[in-house]
Amino acid sequence: MPLICPQCGKSGLYLETGGVMGNIYRCKNCTYIGNFVIESDDDDFSEELEAGRRAQLGK
Repeated sequence: MPLICPQCGKSGLYLETGGVMGNIYRCKNCTYIGNFVIESDDDDFSEELEAGRRAQLGK
């Protein structure tokens, strides 16, 4: 199941570290570092998320 970045909406996340407090992920496409990620089997989900972000920013 691909992991999607909540900040940029792309699926370039990788596990940075894991431990007692849980997993920390880093995005290859933006500056996001954190434990909140979106898991989705839907291939179009990241495109929809990115389109929603653009609409929110007025672009």
